[in-house]
Amino acid sequence: MKQGVSNLPEGLDDALVKIFQFLNTISRWIGGMVAKIIHGILPSITIPNDLTETIGLLSMLTIFLVIVQIAKKLTWIIVIIGWVLVIIRLVMIIVQGA
Repeated sequence: MKQGVSNLPEGLDDALVKIFQFLNTISRWIGGMVAKIIHGILPSITIPNDLTETIGLLSMLTIFLVIVQIAKKLTWIIVIIGWVLVIIRLVMIIVQGA
């Protein structure tokens, strides 16, 4: 194990660092894209780098929340369809037995 702040095993600690670096790179890229769009609409405005990173991080979180909401709705649809199919199957068993 490494000496320092983290008590995580060395491999896991390195993996977490790489994941956070990847997410940071993506958020900077997305923030840069949004900043270019804003600058294209309002050319007189210059956006500082720290605000660009914040915009990118918030954009990533927004995308994640949209994906989670869509997945939640799809899950409910699948559960409802499953219950409908189970009820239909039970009705068929009851009708055949009668």
